[in-house]
Amino acid sequence: MSTNDRLLSSLPASLFQDLIAQPRLIAIRAKETSNGGEDDIEKLRQQILRKLKNVDTIATVRDFLKLSPTTLLHILDPCLTYVECKRLINRIHQFCAIPSVTALKIMQQTNPGINAASFHGKLSTGLPTLDRQLHGGFPICSITEIVGRAGVGKTHLSQQLCVLAAISGQGGSIYIDTEKKMSVLRLKEIALERSNVLGVDGKRKRAAINSANERSPAEKVLENVTVHSLLSTRELLETLDQLEKEINHRNLEAEEPKHSGEIYGSLNNSCIQRLPVRLLIIDSIAAPIRRDYVMTSVPSNSPSPNAAIQRAATIFEIARKLKKLADDYHLAVVVVNQVGTGTSSRGGGSGQRNDTLDTTDGEFTGSLGTAWQYCISTRIALEHEGDAHRLHQVQNQTRKAVITKSLVSKKVDFKYELTMQGVRELFRETQTG
Repeated sequence: MSTNDRLLSSLPASLFQDLIAQPRLIAIRAKETSNGGEDDIEKLRQQILRKLKNVDTIATVRDFLKLSPTTLLHILDPCLTYVECKRLINRIHQFCAIPSVTALKIMQQTNPGINAASFHGKLSTGLPTLDRQLHGGFPICSITEIVGRAGVGKTHLSQQLCVLAAISGQGGSIYIDTEKKMSVLRLKEIALERSNVLGVDGKRKRAAINSANERSPAEKVLENVTVHSLLSTRELLETLDQLEKEINHRNLEAEEPKHSGEIYGSLNNSCIQRLPVRLLIIDSIAAPIRRDYVMTSVPSNSPSPNAAIQRAATIFEIARKLKKLADDYHLAVVVVNQVGTGTSSRGGGSGQRNDTLDTTDGEFTGSLGTAWQYCISTRIALEHEGDAHRLHQVQNQTRKAVITKSLVSKKVDFKYELTMQGVRELFRETQTG
């Protein structure tokens, strides 16, 4: 039973205390030869409840609060004046109303580790324009998409996010690899190169890193990134279900670092530095869905309607699980998406691949269709500069990144290149459109 469904007879006598002005109460006492004190309060309470009981439509607090002061005055006359009726309505409303609570308070109750500062948390991308436009980086408790053609640097940027999160101490990462593109050697290389350029006094930092008693940044990164390799959507859904247990375990280790060495041992006789999980990456979100619902779909001009329905249901189920993990565990979720399966002007059907990515006017064909586009909050489109069909003839081709969807940023593009440090910005931002 809700608070407003409680019976009026259950209301405490304290609500009727000092309800009537003192001069009028004295006159009532003299007229009725009252004994005073609590008897006056109880007598008034019983008299009011008796009059309300005579009205068939008033039995609960909810019924009572629907009354206007004027209507209540007619019912209770001559017990209360108009002012006293208003006072009684306000008292019962305040006593029975559900207390309001801020959204931040709700988050802190469900996630005790969240405070006002971490609520606005962002994970740095290492790209100045992107971090500045997104007010610090990729947002926490949200899904960000990196979309682009093959070879444009999506996986490089994803691994760079893992490195920066660990080196800065913000948190560890979970990397779900669906295309066998995750390279531990490349991850280690980015970690070493990035650690060498952090801070003003780089030589001193490198000397400390190379000392016998200090773990290397690469080891700190690798020990805070867990990798899941899978192929099918069924495996992806099962993995997402099991991540809750893994995240809880890793976060517990971060709170109790003294147990890390006991469980996993130690390298170079130094204690493992465990970080709470703050980043979840899926590289790529499209690959398992393409395998299960595109390559096996009916060819020619007769696509299976059941396959399309199942594909959409799977996409929404993946998005639901990702959003729940992001909200429950305060994660930045980053998904890599491929460019374009879908219908084309030539009528190729759902199995034809579209390798175009038009970032000039912001309209491009990302894989998984329109349904998936509404599941994300931020989208970063990556594209090659120049002729995409001649890229294999050109080395060190520059690339362009465009913020095509964001809650906090306008549409901005900037150029970048792939280096040993990962993805490095080249030029100042230029607004498009």
